Amino acid sequence: MPAIVATLACAAMLSLFVGSGFAADFPVIELETTSNTKLDGVLRAALNTPELERAAKGGEAKAWQPAVEAERHRLEELMRGQGYLEARVDMSATTAEAGSPEKVILKPLAGPLFRVGMVEVDGLDGVATDAARDDVSRQMMEAAGKPARGDLLATLEDEVLWRLRTASYPFVRVTDRGLLPIPGQALATVRIVVAPGSSATFGTVTYAGLTGLKVEDLSRLQPFRQGDPYDPEQLDRFREALLAHPSVKTVRVRLPEDVDAGGQLQLRAEVEEEQLRSDDATGNYRTGLVAAMSAIAALAIRQVSVASLRPGRSRWPLWLEVVPVLLLAAAFYLIAQRLMLLAFPG
Repeated sequence: MPAIVATLACAAMLSLFVGSGFAADFPVIELETTSNTKLDGVLRAALNTPELERAAKGGEAKAWQPAVEAERHRLEELMRGQGYLEARVDMSATTAEAGSPEKVILKPLAGPLFRVGMVEVDGLDGVATDAARDDVSRQMMEAAGKPARGDLLATLEDEVLWRLRTASYPFVRVTDRGLLPIPGQALATVRIVVAPGSSATFGTVTYAGLTGLKVEDLSRLQPFRQGDPYDPEQLDRFREALLAHPSVKTVRVRLPEDVDAGGQLQLRAEVEEEQLRSDDATGNYRTGLVAAMSAIAALAIRQVSVASLRPGRSRWPLWLEVVPVLLLAAAFYLIAQRLMLLAFPG
């Protein structure tokens, strides 16, 4: 079988720091290919890791042995995370010889690709409704037949957590998980153990950081009422509504560590308001005054020029009549806006 030789970059780097003598003590790592091109690419990309580089910089001539052994185990775990649950990596016999060999051969043996045969979610006995338990079980069964990869396990964990949180269990957590091969078959059981915690309803919202805003104004933005079942989507909508308020700069909605004696979540919304700076107000006043003076000047010129119009012409062109009015309207708008913001910051 052809082999892919990966010469450690740390050997070249090491010569810059500790000389070429020690760099030569660290062997070349040769990684044999498997029958799976995609898996070979994953293993090649993962081979030259910081663990090996740190071992090469360790300063001891025999530091390569524990480093390569650790790398072998890491590659095995990597393949198992790809769904090859019986994978192993063999090392050549030359690694058993005294001293440092020039080359160490790692031979990956992937074995069969395991697929999900069944999914077990333990810990749902405390979940209040059959509908929530059935929803979790139905979603888990959609994983059947897919490769038993580590990222699939992580996705299933997220699904379990999200569905239980939307079922009003905000403090649910995963306490154990695993991919367990089914004997005699290339199938695996996905096992996830959860601790649902307490079911919760919404309590009151306490606001912090308010200066110009009033609690009553922000309370109208709440999409839930006290006593409604907890729903993370409602909480997200509340956060978005607060951020959409023109006087709110940032907001953070905090959940308590647990429900209170009545099973409610007492929320805390920390708000930072947008503050009108004095230089902003001055700049806008200046703009408004310039616009007002320009409009007044245009009107004065118009009045003076009307007297000098030729006989038979009684008015300016229409656009010259409109421009002063627009300038005055813009000036009044800017000045009034600044006055309102200063008088009513919220």
